[in-house]
Amino acid sequence: MRVSLPKTPLFSASFKPNVYFPSYPMQCILADATHILRPLIDWRTCSRTRKGLWVRISANSIGSKAIVRRWAKRRVQEAIREELKARHFGMHGIGIKAPKKEVRGTMEVFVRQPTVAAEWGDLRTEVRRLMDAVVYMAEAKAETKMQKEKARS
Repeated sequence: MRVSLPKTPLFSASFKPNVYFPSYPMQCILADATHILRPLIDWRTCSRTRKGLWVRISANSIGSKAIVRRWAKRRVQEAIREELKARHFGMHGIGIKAPKKEVRGTMEVFVRQPTVAAEWGDLRTEVRRLMDAVVYMAEAKAETKMQKEKARS
């Protein structure tokens, strides 16, 4: 189940709780049975742990040069990393002080052109709003799961 997160002028995002998807280029390679890299990508995908938060960032909507797209992606990635750290999570969404507390699933972030010129504070504010929604949904999903387990016993 994909949940669309609040759209902002800087990016749009979606979150899939408890679902893990490889990146889009990896999906294309896995779909082609004759691709030379398929065994390697298949092994990497299968061996990656299904814990925490997988973050996929895409800057394809920025129509400028590759270096600008990569810089915009790194800015968003660093803002997400700092926000997770401020919430006492590691980079992959697993709690630092309480390891049982974690954000599980895949978050996709689609960077838009205004991100390139945005101030760092504005970017952090938007990422904070995004992470508020993600953590809320992850906690609600975990709480629902605990209630179902309690009802069974």
